[in-house]
Amino acid sequence: MSANASARALQSKGSLMSNLKNYRPKYPVQPVRHPELRTMDQLYDCFYKYARQLISARSNPEITLETRRMAESELKVVIPLATDFKARLNMTDSNGHIRMGRLLEAVDIVAPCACYMLNREDLSLKTFETGTLPRMFVTARFHQTNLSNGFGLSPYRDIVLRGKVTWTSDNKAEATVNVIQNKSEFLTARLVFSSLDGTNTSRKLPTNQLFPSTPIEKFLNQQRNDANTARPAIPELGAIELPLVQDGQQAMTSTTVETTTIAQPEHENPYGSVFGGFLVRKGLETAELCAKMFAKTPLRVASIDDAEFLKVVEIGSILKFSAFICNVDNKEQRFQISSQVEVYNSETNTFELCDRFLFTFETKEEINLPQVVPHNMQEFVAQWKAKNIAKTN
Repeated sequence: MSANASARALQSKGSLMSNLKNYRPKYPVQPVRHPELRTMDQLYDCFYKYARQLISARSNPEITLETRRMAESELKVVIPLATDFKARLNMTDSNGHIRMGRLLEAVDIVAPCACYMLNREDLSLKTFETGTLPRMFVTARFHQTNLSNGFGLSPYRDIVLRGKVTWTSDNKAEATVNVIQNKSEFLTARLVFSSLDGTNTSRKLPTNQLFPSTPIEKFLNQQRNDANTARPAIPELGAIELPLVQDGQQAMTSTTVETTTIAQPEHENPYGSVFGGFLVRKGLETAELCAKMFAKTPLRVASIDDAEFLKVVEIGSILKFSAFICNVDNKEQRFQISSQVEVYNSETNTFELCDRFLFTFETKEEINLPQVVPHNMQEFVAQWKAKNIAKTN
């Protein structure tokens, strides 16, 4: 980069920082919000208050489970970008776009809270400090989510996250979160949670069930039931012949990027373990590193195609985040990245898989990237899954 180009880049970044810090809304913002619209800080306070009560909670056999409507689980939370420059800096990347990892982190807070709203003891309350049983909701799966429209979000307007429960089974619940700005919906995320006993996490607890009360709710509930109960496709694996890397190709292993960190108290969820939203964000950021080093061209994340949370991670754990290119589609100007999280086991001196994600990235320019060639079982399965995941969602 030439000296002039470097100077222009610094000037551009300086201008961005100044705008983010010094922005003032064109119109005065109402200091009093609608009573049902909470800030993220208010939601955190409620979440932590509930979680602290789990420690001394006891199951109450006199409190029976109920069947409730979707509307009774609805929750609206605002990220005040129009008035809070610290929130604005936290949510914005170096190009002035909303950080998708941070947004997914916020979604992963609102979603379980919607599940708690469905299970709150007193429906007249707008908070969930007390529930029908001492349960905790733990993220089990993050469904395929299109993130492309999220880059149209402005860092200068409030973002509203609207969550509600859209499906339940005996001990699972799915929450749908809509991301809204200026009354327009930019993206929709769906997360599945397991309902566990807050005093004994090896035990599953039943959850209040949904009663779809309108034709639209019945259709949505059936749709989500089909999506959550369908068996995942399994690749047919026979004898694997290791292919040779030819011209225009690259070994999949050679695209791998790894980062290692320690789970700190700031990454703690209200239950005392590592927050799932942090793991998703770091998984996406590692995938983004991998994408930029591979493509060497302007790009953005288009979707989170799948996310599986396999085990609870404790604070203080050593975590290894890794990502590799698993599929390239030059025709669509897209490629997919398999990203995973492993936790270090000091007793066996090995890293054990705890979470895995699949992301799709898209480029702004026509590309002719090398095809990637798998050379082990993990890579073969990752490539098969990347090519077939969209068909099952």
